[in-house]
Amino acid sequence: MATCKILFFLLALCIWCGNCDVFYKRVGDDVSMDCGVPPNSDIDWKFNNELILGIKGRSGTRRMGSSHITSKAKAYGDTLKVPRLETRDAGVYYCRQSGKQYTLYVVSVFAKPGPVLVQSSDAELHCDITGDTKKEVLWLKPPNDQKHNEKNQIIHLKSVTSEEAGQWTCQVNDELKLTVTLTVVGLQTKPVNVSEGDDIELPCSVPQSVSQRVVGGKWKADHLPTVSFPTLTNTEGKGLHWNGEDLSKVNFTTEQLSTNFAVTLKNVQSSDEGTFVCTVEFEGGASLSVETTLMVVSKPSGVVHVQGCPSSQCSPLAMGMWPLLPFVVLQMLQTLHCLI
Repeated sequence: MATCKILFFLLALCIWCGNCDVFYKRVGDDVSMDCGVPPNSDIDWKFNNELILGIKGRSGTRRMGSSHITSKAKAYGDTLKVPRLETRDAGVYYCRQSGKQYTLYVVSVFAKPGPVLVQSSDAELHCDITGDTKKEVLWLKPPNDQKHNEKNQIIHLKSVTSEEAGQWTCQVNDELKLTVTLTVVGLQTKPVNVSEGDDIELPCSVPQSVSQRVVGGKWKADHLPTVSFPTLTNTEGKGLHWNGEDLSKVNFTTEQLSTNFAVTLKNVQSSDEGTFVCTVEFEGGASLSVETTLMVVSKPSGVVHVQGCPSSQCSPLAMGMWPLLPFVVLQMLQTLHCLI
């Protein structure tokens, strides 16, 4: 409460005296402020009425204050430089000898829960202005920097799709623009074909790690009610992994998982053909499902069937004579001509 009163007093004084500059700086930037006193003058720099450092002009003797700014601030003549700005560095800087004051706002932009989002999940975009929470900003959205209808420092995105993916810009003023890039991902799969009796991997993955934590998931096939599929589990000890014991029909890795949730169907039969559904559940309630279609083809029997030739008469041995048929016919015709 005391700090708030001090800030209010200094801001009011700043407005009253008209000797105050206002800076909007992004996190990580530097800022320089001049006291505006003659050379060899004494200088006392304060931050929110707490001493940063004091300099005796003639001797150059310095005394260090207790402000957290003290550890990184540098003084060059009557200029105070504060590097690598953090949000806690926002506030009022005051040079006692000249009465010069600077109000510093530190801006950061980020997405919650993160810049890589699960399709259909919710997200927040933050353009935090520490020290000035009520200032309106201009949001520009992808793909062509169109103006967003909200001017709040926090905007809410519901059920994100690929349309929200791309670069978002928070424009604080003409000089300061900050960007954050959103990536929206979904589950990926593809149809698979397999010969009867073989094993086949059922694919299911996300293209990259997402901000939301995976908390569960499963495979299912409604046409195979007796087949036991594993379930996704995320525990403190083992992390994200498959949980299941019956490996008679479905095989799966026991290693920790990240983005690949494929399982292997063993000894596939024609009755296994159909649709398989992979579902992944994320922290916060979002979930994704994707379908893959399995087609089963019969393996060749080893007998070649020729159009017009009954299978009972087309043995592999007989089929092996087909390339010699023109030569055999020619020899028979020559023999018949000789007899005539």
